[in-house]
Amino acid sequence: MDGENEEEDGGAGEAQITADDLRGALEAEDLKRELPEQDWETLTVGDDKVGVRCLLKAKVFVKAMVQSTGHKYDEANEICREAVLKRGLYELFSFVGQEERARDKEEDAELLIESAFGPIRKKTDQDGAAGPAAGFVKGGRKSPLSRNSREWE
Repeated sequence: MDGENEEEDGGAGEAQITADDLRGALEAEDLKRELPEQDWETLTVGDDKVGVRCLLKAKVFVKAMVQSTGHKYDEANEICREAVLKRGLYELFSFVGQEERARDKEEDAELLIESAFGPIRKKTDQDGAAGPAAGFVKGGRKSPLSRNSREWE
């Protein structure tokens, strides 16, 4: 990869799948191979389009997580591929309401990414995530909402 498609904003941009990402891309069949046939049929409710959608959601999510660590998403990378498959399984289990099994797959995907690329930045991270202060409250005067406040007249 020649770096032409790299984000210039340090990974804080949108997680879009590019043409480079699709070379050797994972397909729903790859996700299907992760499960017994009966489970696939149950989780997709007999519609392979559900599996395709879950895989696409997984790719976008994993790309965003990898970029949040400051690294470039590369579907040819075995860690990214495995994380996408784990997150795809999460999406499938979540789709049919099997939340406990879904959470296990989500944790697996996050652990894999963090082990290979470092901590995943989340919107709840405190190091400047809230941004600078936009104002402050100056004390010393009574509120105009207080009863008997003559200072504001």
